[in-house]
Amino acid sequence: MTNPYAYAARRPLAILVLLAAILGGLLIYWWLFPLGVLAYGAMVVIAGRDPQTVVASRRPTRPRLTSPTFRAQLAAVERTQQEIQRSVAQAEGPVGRLLARITEQTRELVEQSYELCDKGQVIESYLARVNLAEIQQRIAAADRQIAATTDPYTLQQLQETRAALAEKQRHAADLTTYIGRILAQLQNIHANLDNVLAETVRLRTADALSADSATNQVAQRLSDLKSDMDTFQRVLDTALASATP
Repeated sequence: MTNPYAYAARRPLAILVLLAAILGGLLIYWWLFPLGVLAYGAMVVIAGRDPQTVVASRRPTRPRLTSPTFRAQLAAVERTQQEIQRSVAQAEGPVGRLLARITEQTRELVEQSYELCDKGQVIESYLARVNLAEIQQRIAAADRQIAATTDPYTLQQLQETRAALAEKQRHAADLTTYIGRILAQLQNIHANLDNVLAETVRLRTADALSADSATNQVAQRLSDLKSDMDTFQRVLDTALASATP
């Protein structure tokens, strides 16, 4: 967890203002430096008090996603979640307070989506290094050698070699299946968040009583989705433990 002001101080826009202050003071007018530093400090203080910055600063540091496929999936989920957050922020009075819990639930779904993407890119990276055609050729070659061998010791070694190759082939097939399941789960999350966004827009104009009932339904759907994701994560972890070489 990072201090929200320290987190705000390292954000790209704040760093850009600080660099502009330094360069302006060195290359143009000296008084641009203290002025720029004041602007930088004001940005840090204002951003550090922003609830979104506080939440972001408490989030564990994420390893970088390098897979274009999974970066795109996560970006889509994050964009929709941010739109939900902005929609909820526009709600006023009791309705705004009712919708606030939805924002937190959607943040949790984004974090779980990231975990899925991270696991997905690990699998994707491994599969990119596996030559399934070559494995099949080696299995076929082992079969021919087994058929032509009469020496018991040689036969045993060849059979063990074939079994290891077949196991690697099965692992690759299993991991390919799990890539598809991860992508399907991410698409399901995105679709559900799209629906939640539409609900928040509709509920902003509802009376408090109607909003309370509808918000409970939305919150329950998000809770059910999170529960489904928790179950899927456990299944995925078990599968990766047994299938990843």
